[in-house]
Amino acid sequence: MSLALQWDVPESRTIAGNAVGAVAVGAALYVLGEPLGYAAAVAVGFFGLNLGTDLAEAVVGDYAGNAVFGLLVLVGTGYAATLTAPLWIPALGAALGGWFLLDGVQHLRHGVTRDEVGVPYRHEGSVLTGLPKALLVRLAEPFLLSRSP
Repeated sequence: MSLALQWDVPESRTIAGNAVGAVAVGAALYVLGEPLGYAAAVAVGFFGLNLGTDLAEAVVGDYAGNAVFGLLVLVGTGYAATLTAPLWIPALGAALGGWFLLDGVQHLRHGVTRDEVGVPYRHEGSVLTGLPKALLVRLAEPFLLSRSP
């Protein structure tokens, strides 16, 4: 990883930074034509989500935010399944939420922090072959943690 991409997560995630991000999300929605009330509600929800995941990581440990986010996605997926949503929406939500929940729980269970997994993945080939390989390694990481000594 380049030095420009190596951030210290706890220091880069402040309440002010979360607020700025939430305002940016709300402003983007408003500029794209959404009503002001809807844009503000989404911004407040985004701020609450970021605050909740940061709080979980501060109280429980690194990757607890992933577990909280995965639970929220699974709850939303359960609600979407009760509606007349197409079948692919709950299936995709269950896969995404399940992966985030598994990732958070596995990292917490094995005591692995972001500093320990923040090593660059090196793969032979160009961006077209190296990037998919790196993404697949990251997607498989929660499953590979259970096999490590």
